[in-house]
Amino acid sequence: MVKDIFTFFSRIMKGDRVALGQAMTLVESERYSDRVEAIQLLELCHQHLPARDKSIRMAISGAPGVGKSTLIEALGLKAIAQGHKVGVITIDPTSSVSHGSILGDKLRMPGLSVSPDAFVRSSAAGSVLGGIGRRSFELMTLLEAVGYDIILLETVGVGQSEHIAWQLTDGFVLVLQPGGGDELQGIKRGITELADIVIINKADGSLRDSAAISKSHYQNAIHYLAPLRNNWDPKILMCSALKNEGIDEFWDVLRLYMDTRWYANQKEIERNRQNHFWISWSIGITANQLLVNHPVVQQKLRERLSGNENRSIPIFKAEYEIEEVMKELIVPSTTNNI
Repeated sequence: MVKDIFTFFSRIMKGDRVALGQAMTLVESERYSDRVEAIQLLELCHQHLPARDKSIRMAISGAPGVGKSTLIEALGLKAIAQGHKVGVITIDPTSSVSHGSILGDKLRMPGLSVSPDAFVRSSAAGSVLGGIGRRSFELMTLLEAVGYDIILLETVGVGQSEHIAWQLTDGFVLVLQPGGGDELQGIKRGITELADIVIINKADGSLRDSAAISKSHYQNAIHYLAPLRNNWDPKILMCSALKNEGIDEFWDVLRLYMDTRWYANQKEIERNRQNHFWISWSIGITANQLLVNHPVVQQKLRERLSGNENRSIPIFKAEYEIEEVMKELIVPSTTNNI
């Protein structure tokens, strides 16, 4: 527990990196006492957010092995060289068996990890779907309050479930590798539809020609998809993050995206939309947990599963009856009218 939340917050604002790491651990904790202190800390962060905040939150997504971490490292170091502070949150998948995560992204970002102008945090996805962690939105707010103006969120990257990350960030970067069979996915909706910037990574050596083909296919495919952002048409780029080729172009496109998206009061409107989505999404997770774990629901579940072992109750009927119990718990005596 934090003895003095105000002193703790002051340490964070003065650039104490140890305190910042402790604050992130506090925000991610689900213990009741920690959660109370985390909310107090986040309230202080909200009060200290710059009135003319120029930060941007970008989701970086792509299948495992496409080079997301290497790309973030190269882009982050470029941003730092341009005078920015870079915050990185990497979401690692959680095992459904052991419930553990590796959390080893700092090893793949050696430059950013030691830079005084960068902060890299690995976070477990837990049971949350959508490419983002349960407290990622709060961690981004914490980084912004401290002064990190380029915030990169590396998603789990497991396919077409990254829509939550899209909803809670200012931009979405899709990273692909040439010759991986992804060209055919370009004409499909799903994760490609979310992309504001598509990066064909590993475009070097023998893969350069293949990368050019992938870029061409995606440029053609993008014409079939209506843009999801106002005043922005998705851009398709080639680069080699490992060899630091094409990173300047990526940075220029990102700056163009920031300038285009944040015209007039667009940023305030966008952040309000993100806030509204986040509170509904987060409360929905809590409501689901509370309802499923309600003693009445758990008792009914045990009864029906026990009955199903003897095939006395069809599993579909058991599921329906448990649903009815849930409805009755939420809106008593109106179940028959739903």
